Amino acid sequence: MSLLQGKRVLVTGAGGFIGGRLVERLVLEQGAEVRALVRSVAGAVRVARFPVTVLRGDVTDAGALAEAARDCDAIFHCAYGTSGSQKHRSWVNREGTRRILDAAAAAKVRRVVYLSTLMVYGKTADGDLDETAPRRRFGNEYSDSKLDAEETALGYARAGKVPVTVLQPTAVYGPYGGVWTETVLRTLESGRVILIDGGRGLCNHVYVDDLVSAMLLAAVRDEAVGEAFLVSAEEPVTWTEMYGRFERMLEGESRTVSMTQEEARAHWKQSQREHPRALGELLRAVKGDRAFRDRLMRTRELLTLRELASNTLPEAWQQRIKGRLGMGSAPAPVARPSGDLPIHPLSPLMIGFFSTRSRVRIDKAKRLLGFRPAFDFEAGMDLTERWARWANLVP
Repeated sequence: MSLLQGKRVLVTGAGGFIGGRLVERLVLEQGAEVRALVRSVAGAVRVARFPVTVLRGDVTDAGALAEAARDCDAIFHCAYGTSGSQKHRSWVNREGTRRILDAAAAAKVRRVVYLSTLMVYGKTADGDLDETAPRRRFGNEYSDSKLDAEETALGYARAGKVPVTVLQPTAVYGPYGGVWTETVLRTLESGRVILIDGGRGLCNHVYVDDLVSAMLLAAVRDEAVGEAFLVSAEEPVTWTEMYGRFERMLEGESRTVSMTQEEARAHWKQSQREHPRALGELLRAVKGDRAFRDRLMRTRELLTLRELASNTLPEAWQQRIKGRLGMGSAPAPVARPSGDLPIHPLSPLMIGFFSTRSRVRIDKAKRLLGFRPAFDFEAGMDLTERWARWANLVP
């Protein structure tokens, strides 16, 4: 029998990729009594078909969190900042985590599982990587704010305020996946992706169900309290293998291009010069003509330009442009390109990320959690492709 059978469990970010799958398994496999915290009722569509209690609230709302955490045995904190400026999203990551921990402490919750990220180790060295490696700032708002939140969570555990376990997943992919699933497909559809040095760098990845299995173990293992665990597949793949598997789903021409680090940096610098000028001309062209603007924003060229802008322009520029054009933060559907495809630029930080040959070790998770990945790369990608076809993301 599951150790979570009949237990009252709160999941933040329950409408998201990982939180949604966690809710499904908590109900179907664990027999838990689930409270699903979502920012809007629309975000609960995926989990509403299950007998769960849907709570509308924000992780920075102390009052909503106190009510949600009341009488809970465990909390899975999966939510993170996804809207507004990068500064606001970072504040949500830091302050939302602190307020979740305060609510858990007040409610005497027996376990909090906090979902962090591999990125808290910054730019890692080649070779094996485990939890003894120093944490470093990576240089972007998301990963650096997650590092701060992780340190806060472990600090609460050390102080005896609340039993906390931190999980540090690598690149999570699978059905309903965002960054490492749907975004990869959209990026490949709208242009070419740069592979540094032929894609020799290592991609440490984990299928979503393996991550959820680690989360469930972290909620019940006493050895997990106050510890952080890297969660990944048994072995990494190269970036050529990762992007090649998504290219196979699209059933078309190659969508990747090899560059050296120097060539990629030169391409980045060129994009920095070109895109602000092009976007300035666009702003002047569409100002005051909403119908024309709406038609223009649906074209392949502008969809591609938006993808490029999101990777190249400073945050302040992006927010000003969105405000002037009335653009939301959600990505628009990507039209299938024809003819010559643009090459998506990589920022200097991401050039380093894609060139690194770090191999994540999961020995600690195996030893203390009893974690064993059930999905190798091909099995996970096969399931991901089936979902992508069902969701009309690929032919």
